[in-house]
Amino acid sequence: ITSTCSKESPKMLTRSKILRHTCSALAIAFASLASYAATLTTQLGFLIDASGSIGTQNFNTMRSGYATALAALPTDGSIELTVVTFASGTATVVAPTIVTSATLPSIITSINNMLYTGGSTATNLGINAITGLMTGSGNFNRNLNSMINIATDGVPNSTSLAITAAVNAENAGIDALTAEAIGGFNASFLRDLVFSPVNGPCAGCGTLLAINSEPPNPMTSNPWVLPVNSFDDFPTAINAKVQASVGNVPEPGVLTLLALGLVGLGFARRNRPA
Repeated sequence: ITSTCSKESPKMLTRSKILRHTCSALAIAFASLASYAATLTTQLGFLIDASGSIGTQNFNTMRSGYATALAALPTDGSIELTVVTFASGTATVVAPTIVTSATLPSIITSINNMLYTGGSTATNLGINAITGLMTGSGNFNRNLNSMINIATDGVPNSTSLAITAAVNAENAGIDALTAEAIGGFNASFLRDLVFSPVNGPCAGCGTLLAINSEPPNPMTSNPWVLPVNSFDDFPTAINAKVQASVGNVPEPGVLTLLALGLVGLGFARRNRPA
């Protein structure tokens, strides 16, 4: 582009000017695309139930599902990922990390190495822990889309403490909390727990989706609970949740670049000697 833009033939002044303007526009488009790709837009937090009711085999199935789903995250720097497990206590699997081609392999390694702990279901401690990590990140600001997803199969040690933790998470700046519910879950509790910019957390505010259905974007929909038919179906469900959260991120720089490139090619062809 640089060498083409620097040449100007007296016999083809019009074409030269067109090419120079096209090249300048392309350079701006490249710069805009690079800037866009490096802009953090979304914080994703995954809160994973590792309590005794899950069982080792089911936890391994969940772990495999997370590894596959998160491996498909965009690596343009637009996503910051945090992963926490909870049972009687909590464990940080992935501290807040911007997803890039350089960091994604270590993220997936951490997911594959996360441990099943067993114990009780201190959901409130899990929500408090992941909220603290996400809002304590040096990248956190209120303009980001901040979403937590909880995957659980049971009833918490204390529903009131869990709901208080959800309220505190929203007050701290988390935009949405959604849930995948597997097995004998308490639907009423989870509907009270979840929230989004549209509604909640409040009694019955969450929508109980159809089993294994396609979840809507957590930032633009009523808060939801997605029932999963079995642990074998969980990998498909968590992949659908990840895609609902990040699959529709617009990339206007790509479209602009493509359009300008086509315009430049059109002018070049129009001025080609017969």
